[in-house]
Amino acid sequence: MKHLCLLISTMGLVLSCSSLPAVYPLDGPAASFSSHNCGWMFPEGKWQFLHSIEATMPGGEKTLIMGLTVISSRARTARCVIMTIEGLVVFDAQYDRQVIINRGIPPFDSEAFAKGLMDDIQLMFFMPQGQLFRSGALKNGSAVCRYQNPDGHIVDLITDPDDSWELKQYSKDFGLVRTVKASPGKRAGHFDSNRIPSHLELTAYSSPGYALVMDLVEAVALETVPLTP
Repeated sequence: MKHLCLLISTMGLVLSCSSLPAVYPLDGPAASFSSHNCGWMFPEGKWQFLHSIEATMPGGEKTLIMGLTVISSRARTARCVIMTIEGLVVFDAQYDRQVIINRGIPPFDSEAFAKGLMDDIQLMFFMPQGQLFRSGALKNGSAVCRYQNPDGHIVDLITDPDDSWELKQYSKDFGLVRTVKASPGKRAGHFDSNRIPSHLELTAYSSPGYALVMDLVEAVALETVPLTP
């Protein structure tokens, strides 16, 4: 009986693991990619972004808002201000190892909303904090780097042949939690604007599910940091 339970437990683990997309040796267009390229899509230094955002809320209701985000990649800090199209500030919060809400008008006033939004910002703009434990290519040929964060979440950083990129975040039991899809920006000024996507789409699958479609209006470098190769 003990051996049977162990076998069932092992089979369950194998079945759970099988829900993660398989990673294959690099080949074809992805062959020149290496694990050293994993974090190329994240902006380095301190930046201020202004996005127009179409938010699809739980229940399917859509609303148009503006989002002003200031991030520091080295300090891993962020501040986010959400405004109506008319310029009314409905949410203002910052993150520095903890979330502080400066202003919140319902339905943007809950701690759960603020924490979830800061988690989304970190997912989109910061390198995963966990360890890289696999890199290679997905079945469709896109290059992938797979990280496991300290909280057990798994994050796949996926680079497509057209220089667009995608993030997929999985829970501890390998269920899909969030996806982020990005379109590369046009080159502008002194920085590699591939790090600053012109278009982002974030989808949260866990209840309550929601989606954000973000178009870049302006990106301002608040400090200059040499780009990594």
